[in-house]
Formats: sequence, structure tokens, C-alpha cells
Amino acid sequence: MTPSHVPRRKGPWKRGRRAPPPPPLSPASIEAIGRFVRILARCGATSPEIVRAVRRAAVGIPASWAARAGRVTREMEYAPHTLTRWFSEAAYQDPLGKPRALPFEGPSGSVAALVRSVDPHFEPREVLDYLVRGGAIRRLGRRYIPRGRGLFIRGARGPDYFHTLRVLINMLATLEHNLEVKPPGRGWFVYVAENRQFPVRARAGLDKYVARLGKEMLFRLDAYMLRREVSRRPGEPTMGVGVGMNLWEEDTMTAREEHSQRDSGGFGKRKTGRGGRT
Repeated sequence: MTPSHVPRRKGPWKRGRRAPPPPPLSPASIEAIGRFVRILARCGATSPEIVRAVRRAAVGIPASWAARAGRVTREMEYAPHTLTRWFSEAAYQDPLGKPRALPFEGPSGSVAALVRSVDPHFEPREVLDYLVRGGAIRRLGRRYIPRGRGLFIRGARGPDYFHTLRVLINMLATLEHNLEVKPPGRGWFVYVAENRQFPVRARAGLDKYVARLGKEMLFRLDAYMLRREVSRRPGEPTMGVGVGMNLWEEDTMTAREEHSQRDSGGFGKRKTGRGGRT
């Protein structure tokens, strides 16, 4: 950057004044980086190579991304579980077993009671506003009713960023666990269906097919986990678990480079198949 392009500082310049330090990385970001680096190292990358690659990738990142992240609405983790209970518990359903419209206030059969049954530390109004903004709940007069069992936050301009980070950490944790586990330890579920000759014209149809099958399966798993949650014994230890699905497209250049490395004797991509095997 030439001096003519350096932005002028507003106000008087004070000698010895230092710019404020950048905010530290969040624990979630540090965990994601650590897991990713360890997986790369197990696949043959050396520490200097990883450092150089990370520096190259970081050069083109605008500072505005981090600044913007500090202003946007963050993901409200576990708030969508409100929808699971709304669709599953008789207290919040009509005679046909469908979720009924609920008033906001009330000791029972209300949005506030439903939210507190999920987590007593949640502020019901904040959870309701979050789900309304995400399009998961709509208002009917003075009552509220869900649009569907899931919250779709892609493109939510904030929550999706933090949700993506959490999904990334969980995916990396599964892959790292399966690289490290040894019998009699159990691998975690990772199965892959892929095709290298899939016609481009059928790509949009695959999206719709996966969405239909995936939602059906995930809703059934969601209901299964809820049944186990409500049947737990008093004082029984609990843990966080989850199951996710994702569809991907291969980057053409990356695939060619990996094939070239494999043909020349370099290390190639190792596919993760069954949990516990790589």
C-alpha cells in the first residue's frame, strides 16, 4: 500500500499510541483449527507445510469479515429443540396430534412454558423472536404456531456463520475420533455415497431428493433422541449427541491434483468409510 492510499486518522495523532489488539480467537475456533491440523498431519502434511498453507489462505481474508461477525446475531444453540417438543408432546398438540397454536404467556400450554421445559435458563421472548426471525414460527393473532419441525438458518446473516463453525467442529471430531480409535473402541457413524460420473443436468434433482430423504430420516432420529431424553432416570449422566447429513460437490482441480499425486507416488486422499475405519 502506497502512502497515498493510507487512510487518514481522525483526530490528533498521539505518539506512542498503539492500535488495540485484535480480539482473541474463540475456543470453538481454536478447537476447529487444532482438529483440522491434526487430521492433516495424520494424512502426511508436515507442520511447516501446514503453517505456510494457512498463511497463504489467510492473506486474502478481508478484515471486515471479523468486524462484521461481532455485530451480527449469534446462533442460539438448542433453541430449535423447542420445535421438537412442540411436535412431540401431547400438551402442545391438538386432538389430531398436530402442533397447536399457543399463547406466549401461561404456566402450561404456552410458548413460555415450552421454552422453559427445554432449558430453564432460556429467556422465552428471546427464543421466540429468534425462531420467528428464522421463519420457523409464525404468528396467528395473539398465538404462535410452528411452520415446520426444523429451523432452516442458511442465509440468516449471522446465526448461520456460528452454526457452520459448530457443525465443522463436530464433523472434525468424528473424523479425528475414527482416525485414533483402536479396538475394542468403537468408531462413530460415517458412511459415504459418492459418484464421480454424475450428470450435471441431474444436480438440482439430487438436491431435492436428498432434502426429502434427509429430512425424513433426521426427523425420525430427532424423535428417537427426544424419547430417550424424556425417559432418562433422575440424576442420570447426560451428554450432547447429534447426527448430521451433508451433500458435496468435488472441486475439479483438487480432484485432478490428488489423482496426479497418487499416480506420482505422493500421498492421496484417504476416504473415510465405516466408522472406525479409514
